[in-house]
Amino acid sequence: MAYGLAVVGTDAGGAKEIVQHNVTGLLHSMGRSETRLRLGSEGRKMVEKMYMKQHMYNRFVDVLIKCMRP
Repeated sequence: MAYGLAVVGTDAGGAKEIVQHNVTGLLHSMGRSETRLRLGSEGRKMVEKMYMKQHMYNRFVDVLIKCMRP
């Protein structure tokens, strides 16, 4: 919030004392475990697909090969 950005958090702990829902940010209920698990799983899949070291190495090699072609 100090940077002028909205905050997204859970309605548990200190976040709900600081963030005003729909005013300074969004608070998500902790009770929706199926949504939380699904979003977490999809996020992990994306990170594994796009940002793991092996993927980055492969992309780097592809760039080098393209640069070496006439």
